[in-house]
Amino acid sequence: MILSDKTIKDYITAGKIKIFPEFNLANIRPAGIRLHLGSELLIPNAGQTVDLDANRDVKFDRISISESDFTIKPGQFILGSTLEKFQVPRNIVCHVEGRSTVARIGLALHCTSGIIDGNFEEARTIVLEMKNQGPFDIILRRGLALAMLSFTQLSTDIEQKTQRQYAGQDGVVAPNLRFQKE
Repeated sequence: MILSDKTIKDYITAGKIKIFPEFNLANIRPAGIRLHLGSELLIPNAGQTVDLDANRDVKFDRISISESDFTIKPGQFILGSTLEKFQVPRNIVCHVEGRSTVARIGLALHCTSGIIDGNFEEARTIVLEMKNQGPFDIILRRGLALAMLSFTQLSTDIEQKTQRQYAGQDGVVAPNLRFQKE
């Protein structure tokens, strides 16, 4: 069952869904909440070959957009994160999607791995994979409303322990190719 605006508000008020920093309830939409772009981006270094089994770091340049904007060019891929950190109980998973208005200018957000689970032990940001698939240069700035987060109540609590691959995620984080083998 996807949570409605009323249930989301009730869960936030009751502390079942925790959002940091202080969350403006005006960002609750009919079936989710608006998420905003954080203050840093990771720009991948060109020319790398990535072997998913190699256990090596992928190289990125980290840039701040706290005081200046960033223009993402057509065809460019970058990583960002949500300004918000959130935590949900074991019986809720989240789904992150781009906003319709943003998609209509060609900015694709978080196209794969849209289910967010395992953040019931700590509040975390969401890393946003962004690609400009449109013909326009698009200006990105801190606090821009880019994504939507919906909440789905599960039939039972999650039994598995939290995946530790991105534990403590606060801001934009590069891919961790040291996968857990559990």
